[in-house]
Amino acid sequence: RMDRGSFSQKLSPRKKKDIIMETHHNSELHSESFAESFSQFCKYNKISIYLVLVMIFLTYGFMLFHFSFSIFTEAIVVLQTGFCDGWLGINRYGLVFTKWLTGVLSIVPGFATMLMTAATLGYSLAWMYVFWWIKGKEKGRPGASWLFPVLFFSSVPMVELTNFQCLSFEAAFAMLICAAALLLEWQWILEGKTLRLLFSILLGVWCFASYQAFVPVYISASLGSFLLGYQYRTDQVESRVFPISIKLGAVFLCDYVIYTLLGKLMMFLAGVQAGSYTDNMIQWGKKPLGEILISLKTYVYDVVLARSLFWNRGYLLAAAGLLLMAFWKLKRKTTERRFYPYYIFVTFVFLASPFFLPILLGSAPAVRGQLALPFAAAFGIQMITERFLENGERLSEHGRSIRLAAWVLLFLLILRGNIVKDNRLLYSEYVVRQQENALTQRLVEQVAVLGGSEETTVAILGKWSPVCNPSMIQGETLGHSFYEWDQEIPGCTCQRVLNYWSVLGYRYQHPDETQWKTAENLAEQMPSWPRQGSVIREGNLIVIKMSE
Repeated sequence: RMDRGSFSQKLSPRKKKDIIMETHHNSELHSESFAESFSQFCKYNKISIYLVLVMIFLTYGFMLFHFSFSIFTEAIVVLQTGFCDGWLGINRYGLVFTKWLTGVLSIVPGFATMLMTAATLGYSLAWMYVFWWIKGKEKGRPGASWLFPVLFFSSVPMVELTNFQCLSFEAAFAMLICAAALLLEWQWILEGKTLRLLFSILLGVWCFASYQAFVPVYISASLGSFLLGYQYRTDQVESRVFPISIKLGAVFLCDYVIYTLLGKLMMFLAGVQAGSYTDNMIQWGKKPLGEILISLKTYVYDVVLARSLFWNRGYLLAAAGLLLMAFWKLKRKTTERRFYPYYIFVTFVFLASPFFLPILLGSAPAVRGQLALPFAAAFGIQMITERFLENGERLSEHGRSIRLAAWVLLFLLILRGNIVKDNRLLYSEYVVRQQENALTQRLVEQVAVLGGSEETTVAILGKWSPVCNPSMIQGETLGHSFYEWDQEIPGCTCQRVLNYWSVLGYRYQHPDETQWKTAENLAEQMPSWPRQGSVIREGNLIVIKMSE
């Protein structure tokens, strides 16, 4: 065993200088402010930031320049702040708080899209910074840091979610909050300061209370951040594997418990009953076990094999690449690095994390609620790409050519697999709204001919579906009409259409149960739209029959 003096004598002058400079550099990193650190990050990742800007424009440019009035937005425009009670009832009080904080309780749909785009840029930079910081700064590949945000925000689930203009900005802002919470959590784990932990918990609760889909996203993000820390901060993380894992898990549980309890308190103070929105999604105990297992199996196959337009093979690529990286030279790595089998275990849990929500529900979740899947796929692909580039530059003298070829290939894959599909969906939504506007004008004219006024009750039965051209595709909500939505609930389509009319300035009374029964009886003898007699008046009730 050597003391410090003998150890110092063994080192060369060059080595001593390197150690002194590294120590000085580390002390500067600990003392530098966030502004200085973020400025350093922007300089280091300048090209990636430009690419993110370009990709945001390619993904959401059509939405910005071709306004389309999304489904569900009509209700909040009509009800205004009265819609907040429903959100409080399903523990989305963080969403209401964000609206109040930013002054958009009274929604302006087109403006909401602009705010969403700005928030998308914000969370893209935030997640790039978080991963850059966890890796230890100036590690990894700065040219690859754009991959995660672009793959995430251009995924179909995220585009489906941002089409809901009643919460599009708030959901994007929650993604930004999620990144900030995780960053503060890791800064507390590695550098201390209890205040960081408190702010991390506060932001985590706010994030969960904005949209429930961010609960599984946070799980995936915590697991992914551990993989990054173990891979790049070996000296700091490898010796504290279990304490760090326990802290990550404890903070998440703390966030979730506070979020749940605070939600109950909010409902009590507001006098709001708990909503059944989430409970209705849970199928355990409602369907036979065999049917649930078959449904989950089908969902996994659809996701992994990309058997629907909502998914691509990004998750399959990420899973295969991460597992190959984990098991490559397993024997040597297990010998060289402590707890390497635990790292492999966390990799498996990370890849399984997008399926925690379907298992909890016992069914396939709504596409816009499955955000953990594109998160895991985007994170995995970025890790794989960075490792590929590192090895390519080390093993080949044509490192620059390899890097350029990789960027061109990735750009084309993202353009083809995500962005083109996104724009077809947004274009379809726009065309459907144009057809709806023309249909609405014709129907309102018929109502006016029959003497309809604001005191007149209008009942709309049946449905109308848009005509699609070859460039159009229909998503979960994108590309669908108000006149065909919620057909399984009697009278719900009528309610949505009348709300939509009200937003356009055509206000009529909604039918009550008795009037609805009367309308159903009258409709039995009526032809369907647009034939003569498909719009009739009976007293103060006007009946419109769209289809059988």
